[in-house]
Amino acid sequence: MVKRDFIRNLIIALIIILAALLLRIFVFSTVRIAESSANSYLHQGDLVTINKNVTPQYKDFVLYTVDGNDYVGRIVAEAGDSVTYMDDIFYLNNAVAAQNYIEEEKTAYLESAPAGSLFTEDFTLATIAKDDQKTVLANKEYLILNDNRRNTKDSREFGIIKSSQIKGVIRFRVLPLNQFGFIDVE
Repeated sequence: MVKRDFIRNLIIALIIILAALLLRIFVFSTVRIAESSANSYLHQGDLVTINKNVTPQYKDFVLYTVDGNDYVGRIVAEAGDSVTYMDDIFYLNNAVAAQNYIEEEKTAYLESAPAGSLFTEDFTLATIAKDDQKTVLANKEYLILNDNRRNTKDSREFGIIKSSQIKGVIRFRVLPLNQFGFIDVE
């Protein structure tokens, strides 16, 4: 009787370990937020989960790879969108699009910056893509920006991000425990 219970418990433990390992490999992983990726929603040192089997959507935080390095940013435009950033105003599909999620960082920067400074330097989709003919993002292309717009290690430096470069969508914070739960994107 004891031997049968032991074997049953051992098999159950092995199945649980195997299931957790398979979930980690194919469905989600974790990443720690670096100082360069930190913003009002993701803080330096946060441990967050990356969901690999989700299609990224507008305003989602994503983990993406460029030249073997991982970066975290927010999707500000997706397939079919046209983008222009002029005089700190974001135009998405030729209409002003509110970006309330950066207001806190924008205000803090502009309070200490010299008069006439911009939180986000001007750009268009053509300047990002380095192609004068590019006016709209193609299928499986994304424009990704950091919420801290002074950090230009995003589409402004790397160009348009393809879906194959995106490792996953950031949706859940594991640590610190006092902020455990789903991450707000706005």
